[in-house]
Parts: sequence; C-alpha cells; structure tokens
Amino acid sequence: MKTRILTALIGLPFVIAVLISPLPVVIVAVVAAALVAMNEYYHAVDLCGQKALGIMGYLATIVISLGIYLTPGISMSLVYVYVFALFVIMLASNKKVDFKHIAMLVMGLIYIPYSLSHIIYIRNLEYGNIYIWLVFIGAFMTDSCAYFTGITIGGKKLCPSISPKKTISGAIGGVVGCGLFFILFGLLINHFSASLLGVNRLDLGLLFVLGLISAIASEIGDLVASMIKRQYEIKDFGTLLPGHGGILDRCDSIILVAPVVFLFLLEIGVLV
Repeated sequence: MKTRILTALIGLPFVIAVLISPLPVVIVAVVAAALVAMNEYYHAVDLCGQKALGIMGYLATIVISLGIYLTPGISMSLVYVYVFALFVIMLASNKKVDFKHIAMLVMGLIYIPYSLSHIIYIRNLEYGNIYIWLVFIGAFMTDSCAYFTGITIGGKKLCPSISPKKTISGAIGGVVGCGLFFILFGLLINHFSASLLGVNRLDLGLLFVLGLISAIASEIGDLVASMIKRQYEIKDFGTLLPGHGGILDRCDSIILVAPVVFLFLLEIGVLV
C-alpha cells in the first residue's frame, strides 16, 4: 500500500498537468498511454510473436487516437483498408497467423485506443477543459470509495471467481460515492461559473446521474480487466507503475468511463 500511495503521489501532478493542458498535449498523452497499454495487452494475450500484427496494431492505435481529425468518410475507408490488410497478412502467414489472432488484435483496438480516444473528444468539446475532469473523477473516486467502503463494511463478495476481494457493499459505496463527488465537482465549478462557464451552470442532478452511470462503467471495466488477467494467468498487465502494475492496470476503469461521459455530454449534457 505504501508503494501504491507513493506512486500515486508522484503520478498525480503529471495527470493534473495533462488535464489543464491544451488539446495537443492531451492528444500526445492519450496516444502515448494507448501505445504502452497496447504493448501490455500484446504480452497478456500472447500476441508478441506476431510482428506484422504488432506493427498494424501500433499504427491503428495512433490513427484511432487521432480520429478527431478524420471525417466519417475517411474513417470508414480506413477501416475497410485496414481489415483488408489484416486478411492479406492472415493469408500470407497462414501457418503463423489465424483468425483468432486477428480477432484479439481488433478487440484490443476497440478496448484500448478507441475507448481512450474519447478523452480527446471530450477535451475538444465546448468547456472540454472542465468536462475532462469527470472521466478521472469517475474512475478514481469510484475505485477509492469502493475500496474504503469494502474494507469498512465488508460483507458478501461481488464476483469471487473474478476478483475475490471486491464486495457488494464496496460496489454500492463506489457508485454512491462517485455520484456525490460529481455533485461536489459541480458545486465547485458553479462557484466559479462566471469565469469558467460564463452564464451557464452545471446541473447537479444530471451530474449525479452521470456519476452513478460512470461508476457502474468503472466497476465493470475493473472487473473485465481482472477477468482477462485471471484467464491468462497474470497478476498485472505490466510493471511500469510500482504498486499499480502497468498503464492498462491503471486505465482499466477509464477505458469504459470515457465513452460513457462523452456520450452523456453529447446526447444529454450537464448544463442548466
């Protein structure tokens, strides 16, 4: 726990620096995190020996992360060309590459760079410099509230076959706690609304709902990552962050929270 806390204290200023930075810096950070996470994913699912697929995966990770600059027509064309190229690789290397490898690569691209790219989409929205905080509050506060509620109350296990330490009380505490932290965030932003939002204000009710949804997505993301690690018999995806594992271990919740926050902001919004 000491190592975990020390790593968090060292990494927190870096995360804050990225969050308050302009869009180009956010893009670079997301691309870098996605590339490292994809490398960890390759090792986890044993795709490291497939060099051609590895190169294709890294290229796709960069392109997907930069999707904000692509039109829908170009995006669709690139998807077709990419899938066509993967099938050519599979046919040319049929003794080494089979459809299972292609499927794992494509799933990894959806799981990591596609999901993380929503952080960029959020930052590019009007007031995106404020909204981007919701992704990280949603992921980190859910984790923290669930942990402290779980060790305080205990009780029945949530998914013992996947993550033996998680409890139902912890899951509920994480959801409620995240919703309350979203309200707290809204109160702070509204206090400075004249300088941050102009004449607009954040709707605390909508923020609470978004907090609840984000927390559920965060916990599902955490459980999915645990399931993958259990199926492939690994403790962590990487060792880059002492006490936390790898980048993918730290981003497993963010991966599902970012799309949820973006879609909610796009379709419903949180402004009064």
